[in-house]
Amino acid sequence: MSVFAPASPFADFIYHHFRAIHALKLGLALLIAVTINAIWSPPHFIWSMVTIVIIMMSLPQVGGAIEKSLQRAVGTCLGSAYGVMLVATIDSYWLIMGLLILGVTLICFISAGRYSYAYLVAGFTIIIVVGDANHDTSEALWRTANILLGCVIAILVSLFIFPIKAKQDWRSQLANAIDNMAKVLTQHLQAPANHDLDFRAELEAAMKAVLTQKKLFFSLEWESQTLKKHKVLLAELVNKQVRLITLLELLPLSRWQEADKEAYHQINKVAAELTAYLHMLSEFVAGKTATLPTLPNALEQELQHRLQLSLAAQTPNSAPFANEVAQGFALTGYGWLIYQLAIAVEALYADIEIIEIAYSGQTVLHKTAKPS
Repeated sequence: MSVFAPASPFADFIYHHFRAIHALKLGLALLIAVTINAIWSPPHFIWSMVTIVIIMMSLPQVGGAIEKSLQRAVGTCLGSAYGVMLVATIDSYWLIMGLLILGVTLICFISAGRYSYAYLVAGFTIIIVVGDANHDTSEALWRTANILLGCVIAILVSLFIFPIKAKQDWRSQLANAIDNMAKVLTQHLQAPANHDLDFRAELEAAMKAVLTQKKLFFSLEWESQTLKKHKVLLAELVNKQVRLITLLELLPLSRWQEADKEAYHQINKVAAELTAYLHMLSEFVAGKTATLPTLPNALEQELQHRLQLSLAAQTPNSAPFANEVAQGFALTGYGWLIYQLAIAVEALYADIEIIEIAYSGQTVLHKTAKPS
């Protein structure tokens, strides 16, 4: 099923109440840990509960919980193995501590990027296992086992109990960003000449939604093989949204006089079509429409031609030469801005179409369509 397919009522319920559901899931995971402790009472069982809280507290999505659980498990196993090896094979206190410091230092040096959390866990696990170098490895092994148990509980609860999907959040943030962009363009077109509207709230909301999309990338890879294969495209999609937001930030700077009204009116007809395209795209991404709307063939060339026609012979013959140049520059600059917006909207459509086609397994079809 496509990531843009209309969400089920159950998925919508989970997404709209994810904070409460996430808190309940964390409580349930801790209850499972407490029950296991009540039945078997393994030593150092508190580490299971600590692990559950660390993994689940800040990561409600399934993919994020899996990612962090695996990194914690791998880091724990590697750190524990190195620590046990030191205390089991070396008698010298200073040699053990020297190798401990060397190991943690090397981990610090190579710790970077996506797996930095695994390196962090490996580093402090070595210190926990070695302790004061008293050669008692049973405590370290029990801690390791309990940490792994906590990872398993966190993954199972995240996967099977009211799963909160990063895909749902990602598409919602994408639709939110596009919708805010469309609002900015709509407000601009409805405002009078030389308006003094402030679009910062809408543009900041759009940028916040874009940044949230970036934070979900790792979780998306664990939840969808299709999106994992297109992770480069997801990054490009973010960059194109940022470009659109940057272009929209220039809209309040556009000014025209009453004498220029007709020329700008012609240009704004093109901008109004872009607004309709953005609204349709937002509806599709949010799952409110079943099929991806299509853009006209050769949209760039068509808009460029229409903008050139709207700018031709718009400067009054009676105006002084300096005013003609200033007016022509303003009109041309505004036309360029709308044209660049059209290119950015088309690029956004193209990336979303690739993702949709990747899910459906169909070939790309370009159809001519106009917004109604």
